[in-house]
Amino acid sequence: MFTLKLLNKRGLSPSELESLDPELFEYMMIYDSSIEPSGARFEHIKYSNLAHLILMSSGNLTQDGMKKATVHDWDMHGLLSNKTVYERMQDEEQKQLTQQQLQQSAMMQFITGSTGTGG
Repeated sequence: MFTLKLLNKRGLSPSELESLDPELFEYMMIYDSSIEPSGARFEHIKYSNLAHLILMSSGNLTQDGMKKATVHDWDMHGLLSNKTVYERMQDEEQKQLTQQQLQQSAMMQFITGSTGTGG
C-alpha cells in the first residue's frame, strides 16, 4: 500500500494505476523504492553529508580529528560503501576475528609476562 501511495504521488489516479501494464507498474515500483532521489539510500547520503558538515564546522575537533573524520563515519547501515550485504557481513566477521585475535594475544602476553616475573 505504501508503494501505491508513492506511485499515486506522481499524479496517477487509482483507476490509472489499475489500468497500467503490470511490467510498467513493476518498473515504477523499482524506481520509487530504490532509484528515485527521495529513496532511503539518497536520504541516508544526505543525512551523512549533513552530519559530517556540522561536525567539521563545529570547531570542536582537533586538526588530527578533522583529518580522520569521514562521511563514512555516519554510515550506520553500510549504504555508502557500495558493497553487497554479503560483502559487508564478511568484512564485519573479519573485523571481529581480528579483534578476537588481538585480545587473545594480549591475554597471552599478560599471562606469560606475569608468570615469567613471579618466581
